[in-house]
Amino acid sequence: MGATDNVFKGRSTFMEELTDTAAIIQKATSHSLVILDELGRGTSTHDGIAIAYATLEHFIRNVGSLTLFVTHYPPLCELERTYPAQVGNYHMSFLVNEDYSKPEDDFEEQDHLDFVTFLYQITKEVAARSYGLNVAKLADVPKEILKKAAHKSKELERSANMKRKMLMYFAKLWNTDDIGELRRWKSVSEIDNDFSQFKNSREPAN
Repeated sequence: MGATDNVFKGRSTFMEELTDTAAIIQKATSHSLVILDELGRGTSTHDGIAIAYATLEHFIRNVGSLTLFVTHYPPLCELERTYPAQVGNYHMSFLVNEDYSKPEDDFEEQDHLDFVTFLYQITKEVAARSYGLNVAKLADVPKEILKKAAHKSKELERSANMKRKMLMYFAKLWNTDDIGELRRWKSVSEIDNDFSQFKNSREPAN
């Protein structure tokens, strides 16, 4: 927790965090209290998730220590399903107050930047969504930047949902040998424009 760049040794914050993590891994026992805060944030998302996931699973399976692991990586929450007796997901609770008095041209109304009150209380289960843009608003980030960020957030969310939907399509198609089912999925894919564009872009020309 609280790692920073080590300029004298030429080490980045990420390197410092990993060095500290390695030391913790070597010394931790089943009697230890291990606290790790946002491990993996200093590199690419995929590498960060992989490092965080593998590290946390190591403490669960091999160490058995009491571990508080703070993260914004949703895939790590899946460990509760794998180890239900050892792992519990919690989040910091909050209240969302929707303000319907805003004018229609207000980007906050259009992009769902509701008024969020953070309660600073630990609550069971995973948070339903992230409110990073609302934190940016509380920090007085300029409105134009918030507006651009809100549109970009929606764009990324749509892209992620489309990829998730395509994976679901392919998984079901891969596991079926019923010609009727294949035809039904073909009809669905032709109706779904996003999926059709993806499919057509990868089909070889006749």
